[in-house]
Order: sequence, then structure tokens, then C-alpha cells
Amino acid sequence: MRDAALFDLDGTLCDTSTIEHLTRGPERDYAAFHAASADCPPRADVLAGLEAARERGVAIVLWTGREFLWRDLTLDWLAAHRISHDGLYMRLAADYRPATKVKAELLKDVADDGLRVVEAWEDDQEIVALLRTAGVADVHEVAAVGS
Repeated sequence: MRDAALFDLDGTLCDTSTIEHLTRGPERDYAAFHAASADCPPRADVLAGLEAARERGVAIVLWTGREFLWRDLTLDWLAAHRISHDGLYMRLAADYRPATKVKAELLKDVADDGLRVVEAWEDDQEIVALLRTAGVADVHEVAAVGS
């Protein structure tokens, strides 16, 4: 198995602070949120963590609760910001289960691909707990921008 650093996208690697309002309240619009994420910048602190992990020689793995139909937009965003990676794990289309269930399965997929997550960066506290329960040694709980 190869050691890997795992990075969440929205709210973690991708600074979505200016578009979070699209996913709150009764009029949630995830399609608008994901489309608008194309114009969001990466978070400098998390990007620095990604580059440090790369320098240590671990695989860079990205995961997201975004549906697979946003894969091309996601890959374009990564390319625009010159963020190379060794794997991208996404929610299947029309999978509306809670993020904890989806990401628990994605974590198994990462392991099945021969990667051992030794470090993770995540902004969702429930997913942080999932990662710690799964035995990830170094979990970085990323605070919201401006908090």
C-alpha cells in the first residue's frame, strides 16, 4: 500500500465561502453552487498542506461530496489552479445519502485502490470524526474561512 494524503474539496481545498449561501435555507441550489465553484479560489493554507504532502512523497488523493456529473468542472478547476493529484473520488450521480455514508464508502474505495490514508484535510466535523474512527493518524480539521 502507498501512503496518501486525502483532501476534501468544497470548503477545504476550494474556498467556497462566497457561495455557501446557495446550499443553505429552504431554497438550496446545489447545481448553482457547483457551477459557481468554478470561479472559487483554492485555500492557500490547505494548498500549502497539499504541496508539503507531495514533497514528502505521499499520494495526493481528493474526495468530494460533489456528484460525478461535476467531474469535468472539478478537473477543469484543478487544472486551472495547477493542482495535480493521484486520485479523485466523487459521489455517484443521484446519490443523496448523507455525506458520512458516502464518504465511508469512498474511504473503502481509496483503500481498495491500494492507498493508505495517513493524513486528511476536511472541514465537515462529522467527516473528521469518521476519519479519526477509521484510524487516520493526522486529521486536519479545517475551519471555515473568516472564522
